[in-house]
Amino acid sequence: MPSVEHIADPLLLGRAEKALVTPSSSTPTRERAADMRTKVHIERLVNDHYDFVWRSARRLGVRSADLDDVVQEVFLVAADRVHEIKHELGFLFRTCMFVASHMRRSTQRRREVSDDAVLEFGMLDERTPEQSAETAEALAQLHAILEDMPETLRAVFVLFELEQFTMSEIAETLDIPPGTVASRLRKAREIFLARTEGDTHAEEALSR
Repeated sequence: MPSVEHIADPLLLGRAEKALVTPSSSTPTRERAADMRTKVHIERLVNDHYDFVWRSARRLGVRSADLDDVVQEVFLVAADRVHEIKHELGFLFRTCMFVASHMRRSTQRRREVSDDAVLEFGMLDERTPEQSAETAEALAQLHAILEDMPETLRAVFVLFELEQFTMSEIAETLDIPPGTVASRLRKAREIFLARTEGDTHAEEALSR
Protein backbone atom coordinates (compact mmCIF):
# COMPACT_ATOMS: atom_id res chain seq x y z
CA MET A 1 0.00 0.00 0.00
CA PRO A 2 1.49 3.41 -0.94
CA SER A 3 2.03 6.04 1.73
CA VAL A 4 -0.56 8.64 2.63
CA GLU A 5 1.90 11.33 1.55
CA HIS A 6 1.86 9.85 -1.96
CA ILE A 7 -1.78 10.92 -2.20
CA ALA A 8 -1.79 13.96 0.07
CA ASP A 9 1.06 15.93 -1.51
CA PRO A 10 -0.46 16.38 -4.99
CA LEU A 11 -3.86 17.01 -3.42
CA LEU A 12 -2.66 19.77 -1.16
CA LEU A 13 -0.52 21.41 -3.81
CA GLY A 14 -3.10 21.01 -6.53
CA ARG A 15 -6.15 22.15 -4.61
CA ALA A 16 -6.29 23.94 -1.28
CA GLU A 17 -2.64 24.98 -1.19
CA LYS A 18 -2.68 26.52 -4.66
CA ALA A 19 -3.34 29.99 -3.31
CA LEU A 20 -0.75 29.54 -0.57
CA VAL A 21 2.19 28.66 -2.81
CA THR A 22 2.49 32.15 -4.26
CA PRO A 23 0.23 34.33 -2.11
CA SER A 24 -0.52 37.78 -3.38
CA SER A 25 0.07 40.71 -1.07
CA SER A 26 -3.39 41.93 -2.00
CA THR A 27 -5.06 38.73 -0.80
CA PRO A 28 -7.13 39.57 2.30
CA THR A 29 -5.90 38.08 5.55
CA ARG A 30 -9.24 36.36 6.16
CA GLU A 31 -9.11 34.73 2.74
CA ARG A 32 -5.59 33.42 3.35
CA ALA A 33 -6.70 32.11 6.74
CA ALA A 34 -9.66 30.36 5.10
CA ASP A 35 -7.32 28.79 2.54
CA MET A 36 -5.10 27.54 5.35
CA ARG A 37 -8.07 26.02 7.19
CA THR A 38 -9.12 24.28 3.99
CA LYS A 39 -5.60 22.91 3.54
CA VAL A 40 -5.58 21.55 7.09
CA HIS A 41 -9.07 20.09 6.61
CA ILE A 42 -8.07 18.20 3.47
CA GLU A 43 -4.84 16.99 5.03
CA ARG A 44 -6.76 15.60 8.01
CA LEU A 45 -9.33 14.00 5.69
CA VAL A 46 -6.59 12.13 3.84
CA ASN A 47 -4.71 11.12 6.99
CA ASP A 48 -7.85 9.91 8.78
CA HIS A 49 -9.54 8.05 5.94
CA TYR A 50 -6.86 6.99 3.46
CA ASP A 51 -6.93 3.35 4.61
CA PHE A 52 -10.74 3.27 4.47
CA VAL A 53 -10.81 4.56 0.89
CA TRP A 54 -8.05 2.16 -0.18
CA ARG A 55 -9.86 -0.84 1.32
CA SER A 56 -13.19 0.27 -0.12
CA ALA A 57 -11.77 0.67 -3.61
CA ARG A 58 -10.16 -2.76 -3.46
CA ARG A 59 -13.33 -4.42 -2.20
CA LEU A 60 -15.42 -2.64 -4.82
CA GLY A 61 -13.47 -4.45 -7.52
CA VAL A 62 -10.60 -2.07 -8.34
CA ARG A 63 -7.51 -3.99 -9.39
CA SER A 64 -4.15 -3.34 -7.73
CA ALA A 65 -2.75 -1.61 -10.82
CA ASP A 66 -5.54 0.99 -10.65
CA LEU A 67 -5.76 1.55 -6.89
CA ASP A 68 -3.49 4.59 -6.74
CA ASP A 69 -5.45 6.37 -9.46
CA VAL A 70 -8.83 5.60 -7.91
CA VAL A 71 -7.84 6.60 -4.37
CA GLN A 72 -6.31 9.84 -5.58
CA GLU A 73 -9.39 10.65 -7.68
CA VAL A 74 -11.65 10.09 -4.66
CA PHE A 75 -9.67 12.57 -2.59
CA LEU A 76 -9.50 15.05 -5.47
CA VAL A 77 -13.30 15.04 -5.58
CA ALA A 78 -13.37 15.44 -1.80
CA ALA A 79 -10.93 18.36 -2.01
CA ASP A 80 -13.14 20.12 -4.56
CA ARG A 81 -16.23 19.65 -2.39
CA VAL A 82 -14.67 19.70 1.06
CA HIS A 83 -17.05 22.36 2.39
CA GLU A 84 -20.10 20.32 1.32
CA ILE A 85 -19.10 17.18 3.21
CA LYS A 86 -21.20 16.45 6.29
CA HIS A 87 -20.68 12.71 6.78
CA GLU A 88 -17.09 12.03 5.76
CA LEU A 89 -17.10 8.23 5.48
CA GLY A 90 -20.42 8.27 3.68
CA PHE A 91 -19.25 10.87 1.16
CA LEU A 92 -15.95 9.08 0.56
CA PHE A 93 -17.60 5.68 0.09
CA ARG A 94 -20.22 7.03 -2.34
CA THR A 95 -17.48 8.79 -4.29
CA CYS A 96 -15.40 5.63 -4.24
CA MET A 97 -18.34 3.64 -5.62
CA PHE A 98 -18.71 6.08 -8.52
CA VAL A 99 -14.99 6.26 -9.34
CA ALA A 100 -14.53 2.49 -9.00
CA SER A 101 -17.51 1.82 -11.26
CA HIS A 102 -16.11 4.17 -13.90
CA MET A 103 -12.68 2.55 -13.66
CA ARG A 104 -14.11 -0.93 -14.12
CA ARG A 105 -16.03 0.16 -17.21
CA SER A 106 -13.14 2.03 -18.80
CA THR A 107 -10.32 -0.48 -18.29
CA GLN A 108 -9.91 -4.07 -19.32
CA ARG A 109 -10.46 -6.48 -16.46
CA ARG A 110 -7.23 -8.16 -15.39
CA ARG A 111 -6.84 -11.26 -13.24
CA GLU A 112 -4.36 -10.43 -10.48
CA VAL A 113 -6.10 -12.22 -7.64
CA SER A 114 -3.06 -13.65 -5.89
CA ASP A 115 -1.08 -10.41 -6.02
CA ASP A 116 -4.08 -8.39 -4.85
CA ALA A 117 -4.68 -10.69 -1.91
CA VAL A 118 -1.09 -10.27 -0.75
CA LEU A 119 -1.31 -6.52 -1.33
CA GLU A 120 -4.41 -6.10 0.84
CA PHE A 121 -3.15 -8.19 3.73
CA GLY A 122 0.09 -6.23 3.71
CA MET A 123 1.94 -7.94 6.55
CA LEU A 124 2.37 -11.45 5.21
CA ASP A 125 6.13 -11.28 5.73
CA GLU A 126 5.54 -11.64 9.48
CA ARG A 127 3.78 -14.98 9.00
CA THR A 128 5.00 -18.42 8.09
CA PRO A 129 4.82 -19.39 4.40
CA GLU A 130 1.91 -21.70 5.21
CA GLN A 131 -0.03 -18.94 7.01
CA SER A 132 0.70 -16.48 4.23
CA ALA A 133 -0.57 -18.91 1.60
CA GLU A 134 -3.77 -19.58 3.57
CA THR A 135 -4.42 -15.87 4.05
CA ALA A 136 -3.83 -15.10 0.37
CA GLU A 137 -6.16 -17.93 -0.63
CA ALA A 138 -8.89 -16.71 1.74
CA LEU A 139 -8.68 -13.13 0.48
CA ALA A 140 -8.57 -14.28 -3.13
CA GLN A 141 -11.80 -16.23 -2.65
CA LEU A 142 -13.43 -13.30 -0.83
CA HIS A 143 -12.49 -10.92 -3.66
CA ALA A 144 -13.83 -13.35 -6.25
CA ILE A 145 -17.17 -13.55 -4.44
CA LEU A 146 -17.38 -9.77 -4.07
CA GLU A 147 -16.62 -9.25 -7.76
CA ASP A 148 -19.49 -11.55 -8.73
CA MET A 149 -22.01 -9.79 -6.48
CA PRO A 150 -24.30 -7.14 -7.96
CA GLU A 151 -22.86 -3.73 -7.09
CA THR A 152 -25.81 -2.73 -4.90
CA LEU A 153 -25.47 -5.88 -2.78
CA ARG A 154 -21.69 -5.68 -2.62
CA ALA A 155 -21.75 -2.14 -1.24
CA VAL A 156 -24.02 -3.13 1.66
CA PHE A 157 -22.07 -6.32 2.34
CA VAL A 158 -18.71 -4.51 2.40
CA LEU A 159 -19.95 -1.78 4.72
CA PHE A 160 -21.70 -4.12 7.17
CA GLU A 161 -19.51 -7.22 7.22
CA LEU A 162 -16.08 -5.73 6.52
CA GLU A 163 -16.24 -2.11 7.69
CA GLN A 164 -18.57 -2.75 10.65
CA PHE A 165 -21.07 0.00 9.74
CA THR A 166 -24.45 -0.18 11.47
CA MET A 167 -27.62 -0.62 9.44
CA SER A 168 -28.60 3.00 10.04
CA GLU A 169 -25.14 4.22 8.99
CA ILE A 170 -25.38 2.22 5.77
CA ALA A 171 -28.82 3.64 5.06
CA GLU A 172 -27.45 7.17 5.51
CA THR A 173 -24.30 6.48 3.49
CA LEU A 174 -26.12 4.97 0.51
CA ASP A 175 -29.23 7.14 0.89
CA ILE A 176 -31.59 4.16 0.92
CA PRO A 177 -34.31 3.06 3.38
CA PRO A 178 -33.26 0.80 6.28
CA GLY A 179 -35.55 -1.91 4.94
CA THR A 180 -33.67 -1.88 1.64
CA VAL A 181 -30.38 -2.21 3.53
CA ALA A 182 -31.70 -5.27 5.37
CA SER A 183 -33.02 -6.84 2.17
CA ARG A 184 -29.77 -6.30 0.26
CA LEU A 185 -27.68 -7.58 3.15
CA ARG A 186 -29.80 -10.74 3.34
CA LYS A 187 -29.38 -11.39 -0.39
CA ALA A 188 -25.64 -10.67 -0.24
CA ARG A 189 -25.23 -13.09 2.66
CA GLU A 190 -27.14 -15.76 0.74
CA ILE A 191 -24.73 -15.36 -2.18
CA PHE A 192 -21.73 -15.48 0.13
CA LEU A 193 -22.93 -18.56 1.98
CA ALA A 194 -23.84 -20.34 -1.25
CA ARG A 195 -20.32 -19.77 -2.56
CA THR A 196 -18.56 -20.76 0.67
CA GLU A 197 -20.64 -23.74 1.77
CA GLY A 198 -18.21 -26.40 2.91
CA ASP A 199 -15.24 -24.06 2.51
CA THR A 200 -14.03 -21.94 5.44
CA HIS A 201 -11.44 -19.84 3.59
CA ALA A 202 -13.62 -16.86 2.64
CA GLU A 203 -15.42 -16.95 5.99
CA GLU A 204 -12.05 -16.65 7.71
CA ALA A 205 -11.22 -13.64 5.53
CA LEU A 206 -14.25 -11.78 6.92
CA SER A 207 -12.80 -11.92 10.41
CA ARG A 208 -9.40 -10.50 9.46
